[in-house]
Amino acid sequence: MKWSKELSVKKWMVLVGVFTVMIGAFLLASQAYFSYTEVTEAANNCFDQGGLPTIEKSGFKMTYFDCEME
Repeated sequence: MKWSKELSVKKWMVLVGVFTVMIGAFLLASQAYFSYTEVTEAANNCFDQGGLPTIEKSGFKMTYFDCEME
């Protein structure tokens, strides 16, 4: 009886661990996607106006953006 109870606790611990990793991976992937979307939209708007974009990123954040018009 004790052995099956320990196994059940271990299963729950593994399940919670796997779930936590999956949520973390989902949050990381969504942050990367939205960062990519932000940079792409800013660059495309600059190109549409006839400019040349200069973009600097740090991690997932766009730290500098300039649209140099010719």
